[in-house]
Amino acid sequence: MYVVKNDLCDIYKYMYVSSIQQSTSFKNACVAAASFLEENVMLNKALLDASVDIPFVCLSNNKIEQKERLRRVSVNYILCFLSPFLTLPLTNKFAMKHIAKLTPKFNSKESNLIQLSNKFLKNKNLTKDGVKLLSKEKQTDYSKIIENCGGDYEVLRKKLINAKNAVLSFDFLFSSSSIIGMTLLNNSITRKTTNMEGYSAEFELTDKETIEKRAEEYKKTEPLRKGITAALVASVTALPLAIKKGLESVKESYIPGFIKKYADKFDYTNGIFMKRLPLFLFTGVAQTGIILASRNKTELKNNFLIGSTGMVIYFGGDLLINSLLSQLSDKFLKTNIIDKNAPKTFINKIIPPTIPIKNLTGKSQKIAAINFFINIASLAFTYGYGVPHLMNKIVRKDLQKEIK
Repeated sequence: MYVVKNDLCDIYKYMYVSSIQQSTSFKNACVAAASFLEENVMLNKALLDASVDIPFVCLSNNKIEQKERLRRVSVNYILCFLSPFLTLPLTNKFAMKHIAKLTPKFNSKESNLIQLSNKFLKNKNLTKDGVKLLSKEKQTDYSKIIENCGGDYEVLRKKLINAKNAVLSFDFLFSSSSIIGMTLLNNSITRKTTNMEGYSAEFELTDKETIEKRAEEYKKTEPLRKGITAALVASVTALPLAIKKGLESVKESYIPGFIKKYADKFDYTNGIFMKRLPLFLFTGVAQTGIILASRNKTELKNNFLIGSTGMVIYFGGDLLINSLLSQLSDKFLKTNIIDKNAPKTFINKIIPPTIPIKNLTGKSQKIAAINFFINIASLAFTYGYGVPHLMNKIVRKDLQKEIK
């Protein structure tokens, strides 16, 4: 009896310790996931897209529109993963070997030198310091690359600027043209498979004559809108070129100085994840192209609604909600998530910034991770369910006006 009792105690003790360890491991995994997603904005948006896309597709007005929405979100979602994990690593290596001609082989380990931040490319002295720091961080010897540049860090600096400019230009063009191209392809597929002109959301809600009549005005301007879209996509290369020219300039005043000051905003996290500012700019171009591809006034309203709401939620709403949750946590849960040492800028006064999750510890870090996932869930519900419902109401309201 005594032995059995001791054995049972040991078993219960083992189960209790095990459950604590598993619980701790789960909490640590959640914190690590939140920290990783917070730092990598592209994946952050991919997670939000995943939670939004299902209701967005399910709330379609008919099967034709459902197929269009499914194709549209599939391209958006695939880009979030295809670009960082496949396209960009290859582009980086290609740029280092063939554009900058700094690495002898395509798979050279030294190609990670492209991850050197733009803040170290303002002049050759900073470049020298940056290479030393990156060499320690990546545990990579870049001496051969420096030798190939004749030991001149100014030569190295300009070659790296060229490589990074090529990568940014390609990424902007590839991402924006893919999203806009899918919208135009959607319109073409629907036209060929249904033999109907007009906005697919209105199919089955009224007769063919009414739908095509509503699309006539926009059909006349279709060539012009396609031309504007093409020019818009081509113009996205102007920004990387401006950054390149600004970094190459020896001047520190006016435009070159401004570009150098903010050039690091266009760095890629770990060389593959686009940061918030460039992501915002290319998304703005893509959404404008989608709006221009509208097939009547109602689709124009809906494309503008979903585009503008998405831009607000993705690039402002998440920061606002996170700031509010963090302020509440600091006040009632006695955490220290709000960054009290942040610059007192106009924006920071309106939306107090938070300390990155990876830089927090203990209770503050755990609460910040919870806030992150609450933030994602609230945005997903608002955007995924609220916006499609409103879009469907607009379709029915406009059709009723047309019929009357």
